[in-house]
Amino acid sequence: MRAITSKSLIRPGYSWRHHLDESPSELLKPHVHREFEFLLLFNYRGIIRLGGVDVEVAPCSFFLIPPELSHDLKDLRVRDKKLTPERHSLWMDKEWVSNMLMHCKEMRKLTNILGDESCIQFSESTALSAKNVISLIDYKTSSLEQLSVLFRVFSTVTQDKNFVMLCSSAHLQFESDKDRVEALSQYLNTHYAQDISLQDLSQYIFCSERTVNRIFTRHFGETFGQRLKKIRLSHAAELLETSNFKVSHIAQIVGYNNTSNFNRLFKNYKGLTPKEYRNKFSSK
Repeated sequence: MRAITSKSLIRPGYSWRHHLDESPSELLKPHVHREFEFLLLFNYRGIIRLGGVDVEVAPCSFFLIPPELSHDLKDLRVRDKKLTPERHSLWMDKEWVSNMLMHCKEMRKLTNILGDESCIQFSESTALSAKNVISLIDYKTSSLEQLSVLFRVFSTVTQDKNFVMLCSSAHLQFESDKDRVEALSQYLNTHYAQDISLQDLSQYIFCSERTVNRIFTRHFGETFGQRLKKIRLSHAAELLETSNFKVSHIAQIVGYNNTSNFNRLFKNYKGLTPKEYRNKFSSK
């Protein structure tokens, strides 16, 4: 079923909105919207579909759903009839979130949660803590006081060490190993100078670290570490040929803080020291 596009879920003049639905069995059709959404489900069982991923609803589940990601609930029903079921949605304006991450230093702790527009499932302990915080919303208080509850939710999720990235609005582009190979190549060629880990890559293409290792050995014929080193040293060689930068500066540009280590790796790769390589191939 094709996802329908929802209109803006936030009241004009506001940056966010909270909605509580206590109906025990209402189902949602596949839909997308422009806002970020924190979705908390308490005392339900069923399935939530996020992009192309089906997740079983826990007694207390808490998700972050990015803008433009199709999602819906299936076979939702009450888990314990003695308890009131609750479905909380907190919608946040995308531009407001982006500006807060950029301009508010305290919000930068949320970059790994909100910055990549990924779909996240938080741990059940975090879900319960978030439920307790959300219950503090009092519409008789000022809008600023209500906003403070949202910031307490932000603080709660930043303390979760066990959240799981499920997918993103870009997830569906990684439907095959070929797509993942192209994505990995582009990522490495863009971020090679940074401190990249297998975990970074696995989260980027939404698969396990073991799968990332398999892709490297099968499609590149080398390990992740070997591939990264080759890319860095190839860029270093190009800079030695075309620039007057000091060798120590080139080492830093391509991701090496230790010049001696860089010199050793470069000689092993090219058979010449950086200075010897520059003397032989420099166009300057």
